[in-house]
Amino acid sequence: MSEETDDVDGEATEITSPPPVVRPPRLVPPREYVLASDNTTRLSLEDAAIFKPNGRAWAKVLGKALFWDQQSGSDGNACASCHFSAGADPRVTNQLSPGINDVTAGPGGDRGFGSTRSDDGAIAAGYMPSGALATANYTLTPADFPLLTLTDKHDRNSPIRTNTNDVISSQGSFEALFERVRIAGQPDKCDLAPDVFKVGHKGARQVEPRNTPTTINAAFFHSNFWDGRANNTFNGVGVFGMRDINGDPNKRLVVFEGGRPRLGYIAVKNASLASQSVAPPTSAAEMSCNGRTFADVGRKLLYTFPLLHQKIDRNDSILGPYANAWGYGLKVQYGYSELIKKTFDPKYWAAPGRYRIVNGQLVPDRTGYTQMELNFSMFWGISIMMYEQTLISDDSRFDQWFESCRPVVSNPGDPLAVPIANPVVTCQNPPADPTAHGFTAQEALGFGLFNNGGVGIRNPGNPACSGCHPVTNVNANPLVFPTFSEAAFQEGQTFVPVERSRIDDPGFPQEFVIEGGEHDRGFFNLGLRPVGFDLGNGGNDPYGNPLSTSRMFLYEQAGLPAVDPSGIVDRCNTPTLVEPGGTPPFPGCPSTTAPPPLDLAVERNLVDGTFKAPSIRNIGLTPPYFHYGGYSTLRSVVEVYARGGSKRNHIENVPTGTGDWSGTGPYGNGAVTELGTDVGTNVDFFIRDIKSTDEQIDALVAFMLTATDHRVQCDMAPFDHPSLRVLVGHDRTDRNRDGKADDLSFELPAVGAGGYQGAKAKYCLPNAGDLFAPGMDARRTATDCD
Repeated sequence: MSEETDDVDGEATEITSPPPVVRPPRLVPPREYVLASDNTTRLSLEDAAIFKPNGRAWAKVLGKALFWDQQSGSDGNACASCHFSAGADPRVTNQLSPGINDVTAGPGGDRGFGSTRSDDGAIAAGYMPSGALATANYTLTPADFPLLTLTDKHDRNSPIRTNTNDVISSQGSFEALFERVRIAGQPDKCDLAPDVFKVGHKGARQVEPRNTPTTINAAFFHSNFWDGRANNTFNGVGVFGMRDINGDPNKRLVVFEGGRPRLGYIAVKNASLASQSVAPPTSAAEMSCNGRTFADVGRKLLYTFPLLHQKIDRNDSILGPYANAWGYGLKVQYGYSELIKKTFDPKYWAAPGRYRIVNGQLVPDRTGYTQMELNFSMFWGISIMMYEQTLISDDSRFDQWFESCRPVVSNPGDPLAVPIANPVVTCQNPPADPTAHGFTAQEALGFGLFNNGGVGIRNPGNPACSGCHPVTNVNANPLVFPTFSEAAFQEGQTFVPVERSRIDDPGFPQEFVIEGGEHDRGFFNLGLRPVGFDLGNGGNDPYGNPLSTSRMFLYEQAGLPAVDPSGIVDRCNTPTLVEPGGTPPFPGCPSTTAPPPLDLAVERNLVDGTFKAPSIRNIGLTPPYFHYGGYSTLRSVVEVYARGGSKRNHIENVPTGTGDWSGTGPYGNGAVTELGTDVGTNVDFFIRDIKSTDEQIDALVAFMLTATDHRVQCDMAPFDHPSLRVLVGHDRTDRNRDGKADDLSFELPAVGAGGYQGAKAKYCLPNAGDLFAPGMDARRTATDCD
């Protein structure tokens, strides 16, 4: 397989690519598209004149270079800096963040580290579960997990030994004010202003307020980020889709048509990856000094060479043919400007002059930015999306067994028994014994428990994990392989973004009543921590609108305007809103006519404190777990589900109340400040105490570890990459006297399509589901200080 590319002298140069994979893909992400003027016809990016005819292939080159290039950050961070290990982050030093998203602590959140509650006085306020003082630049230990520690881990209502609103996440940029970019990819000129994150009196790198999710298979999610704010529609300039376009007249692209530039935007569907990717480069906590714009990012990168200080393996599956012979960076003819010109239609980069966008107007300004700089967010978002669409993991032991076995699950005991009797797994393809197809008996039992009641079925007595991490129909022909998240979908499938679930809790009135409530599909509240610690999908966008599509849906059903329509036209007959198993229907349903408007004052809304259900693929490689990184082992995660989550039978500040800490008001729609004894739960009915045995917990863990792709473990193609300077906390010194604590780091070596081998095999990740497993230290041990 080869492609022809343009060399600088105009002659064609044949570039030989790695041989194609013979096995067809098992998972295919949904294809992005643009709606034509008839609002029905779907146009490819080529047909919509966003890409040049061969732009898609070049976009992958551009996107991979941008994703891994540490010159893109104000002070040395790339996208890959937080997604370098199975697409996630296993570091343990300077990964602790205070409760910045805790709305109960005031507008700025909680700025202090450590325990906030200990019923038995075992852990003092401000200390870690291990008893160590919680600070910036802290190094985590196994004794620090879980962050919520109970006196009896099997009883969610036992006294709390310690709890905290802290988060285990990823270190990003220093807290500083942006002044200007510097040439040749040097760190930006910024004015240091450290506040919370310090080592002594020196500035330390800030840590994000949510755990880093993996980028691998993120292409399947309808929306991205834990809270779903990365909109399915990419507008070319921001995270929030049409919300940006309607809310900010300066959120625009510059389009050059008919010999003159004008302001415009794009609307690319199924492009949540692009929406997500444009957030970190200007985030003052992740990659940027505060106040830097995307045009500044463009100016910086357009005047340097891609990956200038990073090695590229000559066998890199995407970048190898374009790398310099001496191993560092791309060849001079593949600078960012040239790659953009090869990828995108000229109307997005060919305008002469410099401009600024002021009050929704394009203003010529000789001190402003070029069109290519102003549109850099579009180039960044779409090209990184194209690259991340290659990061598809679909060759695990589970996939091979699932295809060979086509398993059937049956339950020989009482379906309402607690704990449930061990299910029986048999194979439709002979032989019937699941161990004859590559699974152990323990792994097969784990699959049966994961799908208790039948593949893809949630049993009302004892829930199956597959209710939120669904397994596909084994009788489909051809077989469809699962993404393992209800928030995800594949090419050829439709996605309805709202679902209705059942709840049974003593909210208001104080009695157990089965009720129905809406939430964004694939987003759930497990009652892990008090809802006010982080509202998640229950938060708002910068324009004051709910992030939640289900809240937009309720606005529509109440006859109110919605700035981001749900797309649901029939609440009585949409399958995701008519859940079997006893969920009460909407008022006025079923109905053959339009049902009456909903009364928002009494309609349950299970949104606050909900977060996206991740896929279990490669979960053995990506600790710590949950949106706040509060659990270091996969087994401890399963124990949480086995006890029915962590919601309390009373709320944080009202110990005698009968509500629980997952709720916000009697109908799930009250302000956090209104917490009281009438608080209804936001936790789904199926998260309940099922008292799983140790044998069952071990089996579930064993099964989930089979969903690991061996290519991800050792960074084989398509997961190969350039070298990366990985930051692993700070020394207490400041050798250059810039006010910053010196970074500790190591170099993750460049790797080609074959993955880490020989002496570099130490960088292969253990499939252990344990942040502190032997072998994890290879990706976080400092060797340099600067």
